[in-house]
Amino acid sequence: MKKFVSGIIAITLLCGTGIVQCADSNSLPLLSTEHAQCRAQVLPSSSEQSFCRIAWRTSILQGIVDAQNNDKPVMIVLMNGHPLGCT
Repeated sequence: MKKFVSGIIAITLLCGTGIVQCADSNSLPLLSTEHAQCRAQVLPSSSEQSFCRIAWRTSILQGIVDAQNNDKPVMIVLMNGHPLGCT
C-alpha cells in the first residue's frame, strides 16, 4: 500500500510540474529543442541500422546454398526456450 501511495504522489508531482512548465509560454521553444535533442539521442543512426542491409536468411537450407555459391561461411543461431529467457 505504501508503494501505491508513494507512486500516486510521484505521479501527481510530475504532472503538476509539467502543467506549470506548459503554462509558461516562454518555455515552449526550449521544450521543443530539448525534445529534438532527446529524440536524436534515442533514435538509431544510419550506422546503427547497418544490420538492415544484410540479406538475412530465415531458411537454413537457403542460407547454406547461398553461402556455398558465394564461398562464404554460415552463422547459424539456434535457441531453445523462450526468447526472453522465461522458461
